[in-house]
Amino acid sequence: MINSYGVNNVSFTARKKQYGVENPSRSNSFPRIFLSTVGLALCLNSASPMSNDVFEKQDTIEVVDDMLKSRNKTQLSSEELIEAPSPTVTIAGEERNVGIVVDTKTNKLYRYDDTGEVIDGYHVATGKLKANGKSLTTPGIRRVHHIENYPYKSAPGTKRSRNPKDYGPNILYLTIINPKTGEEVGSNGEFIHGNNNPSSIGKYASHGCMRMDNDVIKQFAKEVKVGTLVLIK
Repeated sequence: MINSYGVNNVSFTARKKQYGVENPSRSNSFPRIFLSTVGLALCLNSASPMSNDVFEKQDTIEVVDDMLKSRNKTQLSSEELIEAPSPTVTIAGEERNVGIVVDTKTNKLYRYDDTGEVIDGYHVATGKLKANGKSLTTPGIRRVHHIENYPYKSAPGTKRSRNPKDYGPNILYLTIINPKTGEEVGSNGEFIHGNNNPSSIGKYASHGCMRMDNDVIKQFAKEVKVGTLVLIK
């Protein structure tokens, strides 16, 4: 039996309610919502210099500014999260929800809670394109076997031993799951990890691994649990 997974985070549905984006047809990205709030606050602030709530408006602007600064530049917007693919897979005849989906067609990674609700998502780099136009990253179902911190000790490959910093602060070591039997059948050397080339994010740039922003992979190393299922499609 494959271990269950979990992520200590808030679902996208809860975030939509938090930011007032409950109807997908009317959704906006978080920065756009924040900037609209800032614009309204600035207009109200300039309308009446004698306003009693001028300091409250200034506080609102500062809070919004802080929220914008805290957003990772590789993070997907609310509009992009609405387009998240289904996390449901069939393993040994049983439907399961994976915790992470990597879409090599768009170079995006999505994270889900145990009910299949999308939590967040990020732009990633995947394998270089082959002659047939498909990524070198192999599709299929994976499992997070363990998570390594820099410097790496057990991630296979001589290059990782010689230049571990190339792979960022963390590696999510993935093993292959046979969807027919549920058996775990080793690794093909394609992992989720950080990188030392931020400009490659969002592109087809690796030899098969999935590269993430270094700050994001640090977050994943803390929040993603061993046993989490990963779908690469």
